[in-house]
Amino acid sequence: MSSRLRELMGVYADEAERCIRCGFCNSVCPTTLSSIGHIPSRTSRGRLVLLQSSLENGTPYPFTPRFKELIDLCIGCQRCVSVCPARIPIPTVMSSYRRAYTVAVGGKSLSRGEWVVANYEPVVKYLSRTPAPLRRILLGKPLLWLFKRVGDFADDAPLPIPEGGTLDKHFKNSTPRPGYQTLAYFSDTYARFVKPSIGVSARMLLRTAEIELVYPRQYDSGVIFWELGLWDKVEKLAVRNVESLSEEVEKGRRILCTSPASTLMLREVYPKLLDSEKSRAVSDAVVDINELINSLVESGRLSANLSGLSFVLHSTCLSQYLRLTSQISSSFQKLGAHVGGVVSECCGSGGLWGLFRKNRELSIEIGGKLLRRLGSSGTVLSYSETCVQQIISLTKGSMTVQLPHEALYNWVRMAATQYGAEHISQAT
Repeated sequence: MSSRLRELMGVYADEAERCIRCGFCNSVCPTTLSSIGHIPSRTSRGRLVLLQSSLENGTPYPFTPRFKELIDLCIGCQRCVSVCPARIPIPTVMSSYRRAYTVAVGGKSLSRGEWVVANYEPVVKYLSRTPAPLRRILLGKPLLWLFKRVGDFADDAPLPIPEGGTLDKHFKNSTPRPGYQTLAYFSDTYARFVKPSIGVSARMLLRTAEIELVYPRQYDSGVIFWELGLWDKVEKLAVRNVESLSEEVEKGRRILCTSPASTLMLREVYPKLLDSEKSRAVSDAVVDINELINSLVESGRLSANLSGLSFVLHSTCLSQYLRLTSQISSSFQKLGAHVGGVVSECCGSGGLWGLFRKNRELSIEIGGKLLRRLGSSGTVLSYSETCVQQIISLTKGSMTVQLPHEALYNWVRMAATQYGAEHISQAT
């Protein structure tokens, strides 16, 4: 069985065997630093040790629901990667195991809840295009409660609820403005079908710096499939996205992302998975919106007087991994806003992991550390759609929580009104 696992995990079996068992990953892993962390098999290091043992001698047997349950305690936060002295891509190793498990059990690896999550894109796509009266019925308490039961979601799980409409219609028949710099926008499914206002605010904000966004043909990034180990599905999406986005790159355009998960997928996962010139070209062209904003503020192309405004910055897991936190903080400070603190604890959502009934208690425990650090903060900026939902849920809506660029757009508009910045009002 060790040879079968090795065959299915490929190069990531070698990565797992490079673990020197130092335990540095345990010091930053959100699930390890919880009430279950005293059990070795439930720690980050323990998961690697289990894989090493299975690869070496086939014990414990790796293709059982119990073994997979232990591996699934890795929520893909990427925090371990930066502290691992061997530079092992631990979350990718865990995803590789999930892929191996899926193949080994004949494709019947998904739980009922995971199957629902795997069909997230068509569900929210349908709901976003449903007339408002029918959508209110479908998302009403009775049917939503039933959906949570069917999908094994916790009763208090903050499911992504479509606000109505799609991002596509906001870009329909749009053309680049004369004299404006043009970027291609990769929105991913959440901004496209759940909360189009994310993309609209990005578009309006960047217009103040004379940047126009175009919306090329695109598909889901596949981040959920990546987390579930469904690499074949990720690869199909990657091929289609890269083919479309590479056309934009050939026109000299950069690829803008407003989600850290999208930035990660396009910049790191796609080129590893496809290993093609086009995927590498797309990767090199990716710019995260917070990187772009920081460069625009530094160059003076984006300006506003935000003095008197204050917030606490939640440094999310992927913000830390992508090294965006300092850039977010710097941008707002240079515009005059007061950063009342930077809080780096994990919110416990782990993408959609924390929504499942079986994980919710641990998710809330992990998120509780963040809430204690946030205290009574009035406004929180958090760069992750799921983190925003999680914080709002855990605080029962008592805090204003926004993505950084959303908050910046609202504050720039407010500053434009207050100080009469005509060029801002005209651009928006």
